Amino acid sequence: MKRSHALFDIAVLAVYLLAANPALTGIPLHEFLGLGAFIMVAAHVVESGEGLGGRGRVGQLVLNAVLLLALAVCVVSGVMVSGTVLPSLGLYASGYHFWDPLHAVAAKVLLAALLVHLVVRAPAALAVLRQRRGLRAAESDCLMGR
Repeated sequence: MKRSHALFDIAVLAVYLLAANPALTGIPLHEFLGLGAFIMVAAHVVESGEGLGGRGRVGQLVLNAVLLLALAVCVVSGVMVSGTVLPSLGLYASGYHFWDPLHAVAAKVLLAALLVHLVVRAPAALAVLRQRRGLRAAESDCLMGR
């Protein structure tokens, strides 16, 4: 993992955390941030280079599948209950009583799976960030003649 990938992952997490808190952002911003978070997560999957399966580990495959499915259901159901995005496109979806509870469940599953993903991947990201910091300290020591 490169430092730029770790920093991008942190940005993805920040956008997700904002999007996941409609009480903080308000519903209109929540909806648009949710779409932005979806795009960033898709970019995260592509840039990670691991795809759905990771490095052939069954546990990673299951976790990635749960994340992908929960994200897809969350985005689709979120668009279907949208009070801002769909009307701005001149559209309206019926079935609010189906989509709203589905959106709530999918968001909770997504959060739980994301927490597991963070716990699993955080050591690698922290190692990359520490390694770069350590290299800079060593370089400055060399320049200072230590």
